Amino acid sequence: MKMKKSVLLSISLILAILIFAILAGGCILFLTPYIETEIMQMLDELGEANVNGDVDQILIHYTDPITEVNHLSEETYVTSLEDKRIELEEMLTYVNCLIDDFSKENEEVTILDASNAIVECDEHSKFQDLLDETIYEYIDRVRLTVIKVDGNWKISIYELLASEEVTQ
Repeated sequence: MKMKKSVLLSISLILAILIFAILAGGCILFLTPYIETEIMQMLDELGEANVNGDVDQILIHYTDPITEVNHLSEETYVTSLEDKRIELEEMLTYVNCLIDDFSKENEEVTILDASNAIVECDEHSKFQDLLDETIYEYIDRVRLTVIKVDGNWKISIYELLASEEVTQ
């Protein structure tokens, strides 16, 4: 009888430890595919907003402020959403976005916890200069730090890691 009690106590202790481990952080493993899907859906919506030239829909995908890091020029900017709005509205008077696609083929998503993640992926963009109608096309490697704010994923840091012009 004592042997059964000690085995049951050991099993109970192991189960309690497993439950605690799952609740403490292990549930992120179960949520990872769902979180990745949510983040990539947000990036799809951002790309669509860029193509549509919808400044309001672009801005809802960023935190206030947004940090932009250009590793090519070694410049970093911290910009308020209001300043970002002015920048985008000015840019849209000269440039038309034809394509803005965040690739799901070459992505790396690191889930830090249920409300913080880092996404590294290729961003394919194609723009037309409205003055001379020249078309520019790039594949940029970007790293995005995203956080969940009020149930929505938002980009808090946008880093340009590499850029390659696409030639026809």
